Amino acid sequence: MRLNFVRSTAPCRSNRKTRLNRLTHLHRLALPLVLVASLSGCASLFGNDEPDTGTRLGSVVGPQRNAQGLTGVGRASEAENLAITNGGFVLADEPLAALVARDVLERGGNVADAATALYFTLSVTQPAAAGLGGGGICLIHDPFERTTESVEFLPRRAAAGGPVAIPGNVRGFALLQALYGQSSWLSLLAPAERLAATGTPVSRAMARGLAPHAAILRADPELSRGLLSRSGAVLKEQDKTVQVELASTLGLVRSRGVAALYSGDGVATLVAGIADAGGRVSVEDLRNYRPVVSDAAMRLSDGVEVYFPSANVGAGAFATAMWDALQTISPTDGAGSLQAANATARSLGVSETLPDDLGSTGFVVVSSRGHAVACAVTMNGPFGTGRTARGMGVTLASAPDEPVRGLAGAFLAPVIATGPGNATLVFAGASGGGPNAVAGVQQVLRQTLGASRQNISSALQSATPGSSVLVNALVCPSGLPLGFNKCEIGIDPEGAGLGVEAVSP
Repeated sequence: MRLNFVRSTAPCRSNRKTRLNRLTHLHRLALPLVLVASLSGCASLFGNDEPDTGTRLGSVVGPQRNAQGLTGVGRASEAENLAITNGGFVLADEPLAALVARDVLERGGNVADAATALYFTLSVTQPAAAGLGGGGICLIHDPFERTTESVEFLPRRAAAGGPVAIPGNVRGFALLQALYGQSSWLSLLAPAERLAATGTPVSRAMARGLAPHAAILRADPELSRGLLSRSGAVLKEQDKTVQVELASTLGLVRSRGVAALYSGDGVATLVAGIADAGGRVSVEDLRNYRPVVSDAAMRLSDGVEVYFPSANVGAGAFATAMWDALQTISPTDGAGSLQAANATARSLGVSETLPDDLGSTGFVVVSSRGHAVACAVTMNGPFGTGRTARGMGVTLASAPDEPVRGLAGAFLAPVIATGPGNATLVFAGASGGGPNAVAGVQQVLRQTLGASRQNISSALQSATPGSSVLVNALVCPSGLPLGFNKCEIGIDPEGAGLGVEAVSP
């Protein structure tokens, strides 16, 4: 089996709408998949909500918040946790996106809402891995329904072939939010739109993501305008980035939903922009693109149920094979896990030498009640094809059958673990990269929940095999919701991301 040919064709189940209210117990209907709203009906041109960006990046301040932004333990007591209405944890490779998601939780949104807002913010602040032209996979856990499901919206091959993939991210997060969310779609995209339009200081994480790719940025006019200085240098930390074309497209997606890119007038504009970039994605490719919702793959380990992407996609096939291979290796053996990762990849048909950076990133959102979303998204290489759809700011992912970089989707590594019966959340983690990304997040899980019960900081130090792979993870050995004050959050020490606790009684 070659990972880049594994596909899922299972349809979404018809009873999924009956689960919307159970996820949050707030008995509210989710928004339709396609939303239409008048720009003039908003409080401002860029929507109603804006992120709290006053906190210093790299730390989390305010009442009842953990003092450390990179690692920490939930501070709410068990008694306080019972009174928390809107709370939880957010972990991401880029700090501003994590703060946006935290605000969504504290304003009453659920994990699907916060993950959606986080992703669209990443499309502005981490464009090498999270552009609108890419795709990804999310796992979503509902402790009340006792389900963990896999939502796949990877970049797919156009019917006519070519170097450009059919974009999946917008449609994927629209489906995730429509099925499971409860907040206004407009409010979730407003922060990303505002940041792109009015500008934002470049975070350390964003600067690190831009620095190695000066040649790619200089080769595309729209990437150059938003991500290079007037002198032609790559933007550095604390420089200001303004991405006007991307802001315009985010505004259309905010007001029109997926119709902005996948149907109506928007689809013709996107197809023309892809054609200008050398792609062959058609109107029919975009209109017919559908995310796939499936049961997550599962392995049992000492009473813990470990969930991976569906076995119908390459990421699920590799993750389960990787988990089986690691059982003969010490959880603290980083070198051994890397060797096992490469051997597993070869056994599944990956003969190419993979680059360190495959243009991927992962993030986690968990509620105080134990709901969780773990996602990983990719551009199939940093900035994908290195081209944008003209006039739209949509960076285009490489096709999945492109040599080497097309394998990126097989190594997306969201993981969720629960107690027996899929009832209590004990772990949520995510990473993206090559085979070592999958090994890294799984080794962190094994260390923090295994017999040695390492703390999250030690696990991240010893299990992450290389600075190009960033693992973000949360572990709750006592389970959620009652073990909120014992949960540990950890951001990879090799990165510049942020882990943050949301508390809003």
